[in-house]
Amino acid sequence: MALVSPPLGQLVPDSPHATVVCLPTLADVEGYERREARVWNLLRGGYPRFVRNALVEQAAREAAHQLGRTGELFPLISAAAAHRLAEHAEAAISSVDQVGDWCLLTTPAGPAAERLGKLIQHTGTLISSRQAEAWLQGAIVPAPEAALRRIRESLTPYFLGVAAADLLITASGMNAADAAIAAVNAVQRPRGRKDWIQLGWLYVDSTRLFEKAHDARHHFVTDVRDLAAVERLLATGAIAGVFTEVPNNPQLETADIPAVRALCNKYAAKLILDPSSVGVAAVDVLPFADIVVSSLTKYAAADGDVMAGMLAVNSKALDADNLLRVARERHESLYVLDAEVLANQVGGLADVSRRMSANAAEIARRLAAHPAVARVRTADQGATAAAYRRLQRAGFGAGALITVELRADMRRTYDRLQVTKGPSFGLRFTLAAPFLWLAHFTEATSETGRAHIRAAGLDPDLLRISVGLEPVEDIWAAFDHALAK
Repeated sequence: MALVSPPLGQLVPDSPHATVVCLPTLADVEGYERREARVWNLLRGGYPRFVRNALVEQAAREAAHQLGRTGELFPLISAAAAHRLAEHAEAAISSVDQVGDWCLLTTPAGPAAERLGKLIQHTGTLISSRQAEAWLQGAIVPAPEAALRRIRESLTPYFLGVAAADLLITASGMNAADAAIAAVNAVQRPRGRKDWIQLGWLYVDSTRLFEKAHDARHHFVTDVRDLAAVERLLATGAIAGVFTEVPNNPQLETADIPAVRALCNKYAAKLILDPSSVGVAAVDVLPFADIVVSSLTKYAAADGDVMAGMLAVNSKALDADNLLRVARERHESLYVLDAEVLANQVGGLADVSRRMSANAAEIARRLAAHPAVARVRTADQGATAAAYRRLQRAGFGAGALITVELRADMRRTYDRLQVTKGPSFGLRFTLAAPFLWLAHFTEATSETGRAHIRAAGLDPDLLRISVGLEPVEDIWAAFDHALAK
């Protein structure tokens, strides 16, 4: 059955809680990034940290009307997050009201409110569409314990040595990352360590958390193989921690994680590892990490209709008890109705991960042989393949992601491609995105920015492909058509 590219603004899956919004042409991507009315008037949702779902917007407006509040409205999971983020953004708080099981923060419009909105995006603290819907409908919400227990039962085999109750299920992957960074800071700053090393290109919001720290230096080591640079920085004694993805996104490169662990031990730094790109089933990184964080929106929630994340502290790590205590205090728990949806999907994590990896490996092989393709990246190919394979679990592959650099014109190829096109990955359906145009639009569309991207070893016009579970021949037919002269 031939795949199709859904129209602009369509949510995939067909649910008010979908995490993918379709942007079928590069002009649509440009309009999305520039917030053009032509595009945004059609959006009822999208990737929830970037696009406020229509239900969330409705709940914020109705609560503000009931309370008589005006200004910029931020419906947040907790009052603690509201106060902390407003302080960080230097935004004046007009009001913080408890509204059922969430809170409404209001601030005056202006640059501070814009900074606050970005911090909420980075930390994943906006209420979910299901939480908004339940409040709007006056629904009676069950206790979360049963759903969280089912999720933990599915995940604990991948985190041996971590008690089920200590596996934190968070509102998003970025909320887990924020909590992990806060936990490391809490134990390292009293020791005079507050700077961070970003090893390799990271997902944009992880990078922004480090860039926006008020009083800590952020060191970006662009090449994951450059451990000499990492050691020079660690030797200063100022480094609180190292953060790297396994593999990173979209380069799909993996550092020599055992060697990074040894350096962190030598210089008393913490190591946070994020395997979101391939999913927690595919790689075993906990033995080398102080903290593992990951998005569960991908692979675990493969239907594409729920946001979630997880955090695990290595119980054998130095300061493990304090790291867990702070992470437990800082993170925002997954909303119960979202947890129930995730609980019904996460049991398929291993099967989904294996099947996506197998499909992706075949599509990558065919793309690499196509004359319109200059380069194909996967986690288990290239200069860092051995580093990835050292962490790979038996029977698992390299995940759903493929990064493609084209000889053909990217705009023409993207526009012709008949698959779902929009942000996210690790879902049952194949997805494609001009990733840097979405995550780093300003840089990808300016000569200075494009030079910066190239200096980090990336093509600004790369396509990131997440291969789904459709028949391989159907997936390939879509790419073969798009790449044809």
